[in-house]
Amino acid sequence: MAYVGFKKTYPAESFGVASVLDLFTHLKLFVANAGFKVLHETERGIDFIRAGSADGVADDDTPHWAFSFAEVNGAGIIYAHAVFGKHYLDADARIRRSILVSSGWLYPPIPAVSIWFAASGAGGGWWLHGTSPDADSATGIKMNFAYAGVSSRRYPSDMHQGLCARYGVWSGWGSWDPAYSRSDSGEISTSARTGTWSAFGEGRNFNGKRHPGSPLPKMAIPQFPNRDYGIGACILGEFNEILVLTDGYAQEETVVPGWVAMIGNDWNQPYAVPTPEAFTQL
Repeated sequence: MAYVGFKKTYPAESFGVASVLDLFTHLKLFVANAGFKVLHETERGIDFIRAGSADGVADDDTPHWAFSFAEVNGAGIIYAHAVFGKHYLDADARIRRSILVSSGWLYPPIPAVSIWFAASGAGGGWWLHGTSPDADSATGIKMNFAYAGVSSRRYPSDMHQGLCARYGVWSGWGSWDPAYSRSDSGEISTSARTGTWSAFGEGRNFNGKRHPGSPLPKMAIPQFPNRDYGIGACILGEFNEILVLTDGYAQEETVVPGWVAMIGNDWNQPYAVPTPEAFTQL
């Protein structure tokens, strides 16, 4: 499941509406280059599903996504949609929308912004990582954006189709938003979300920090969705495209073969994602 990806840095004072639209243009191009099946495309939107999938399929285990661009209150915004249905503009589809990038999240003076993006049409996954310089951080950077379209592994004992889409948008700040889920009372929801957890604790910032003198080495371990915030009582397996790290890793350091470290400042949870052989430098 080879990934393709790019890295681009936007200079200081430049990351506004035009830059976000430029980034969106590159996302659309690389989604197609990654081999996804594109189901619907407009100037400001693209809907895509894992390679080899049938048109209009709605399946809990078939990753299906869309990206869209909008200008809202003077900010450029890219949305990521987890889609269960024909495509993200279809009235009958179940859709969970998350903000992937917003220029409105950065405050003057606007710093330089570096963006990494990678995707695999065969695997059905993608991720986006964005950082800015941070003079107060030991790493010299902080995370502005940390999101991924990830699937949750269905274990052999878990045959509960129809309780929860097994794919959704993950954030580096400890949440996972599936395309839809059912509540404890059986109601379908496209707004419920879960937290995340690992052996390091809940999936929030700072939970991979080693205490001074700790013998714990640098480690990469699986992360899981929690059953909370209205998600029905289905079994949720470990994520296929995200590993959680202890601190100590450098940006783009190899974690295990085919996986690369993504880091931020001291309070950002380090994580690892599948990596291309090389990032195209834009």
